[in-house]
Amino acid sequence: KLASSGDDSKLASSGDDSQLASSGYGSKLASSGNCSKLASSGNGSKLASSGNYPKLASSGNYSKLASSGNYSQLASSGYGSKLASSGDDSKLASSGDDSVVANIGNRGSAKAKKGSWIVLAEYTSSGVPINVKVEFVDGIVIKEDTWYRLQDGIFKEVE
Repeated sequence: KLASSGDDSKLASSGDDSQLASSGYGSKLASSGNCSKLASSGNGSKLASSGNYPKLASSGNYSKLASSGNYSQLASSGYGSKLASSGDDSKLASSGDDSVVANIGNRGSAKAKKGSWIVLAEYTSSGVPINVKVEFVDGIVIKEDTWYRLQDGIFKEVE
């Protein structure tokens, strides 16, 4: 368990079930173990995880969250945030304005606020990519705060 309240902090962990938290601006949190939890409340923070089942959360503006593990859950409430995941069965949610959410893992889903962008990918049953699509959350065709998954080349609402 690592915690920091200062600006520009750097926290890293390679073990499973790690918990990293920072409230300082420009903090960098990274974990390579499974089931890690990373959280930051400062602006401009960077959170990254490569293990399966991680949970990353940020409330600061202009934060960057990235995960390559399967079953990831990324959430951000800050303005201008960027969320990215390449792991399968991951969920990305942004409640901040003007954000970009890119979930390119198999069976990935995402939701965002109006004025943000969502990127999703679709794969064959054998794991071959067949579609990647970008949509603008306009509030009409693509609704804000609604979960989407790419299916048959189009964004489909999911629960």
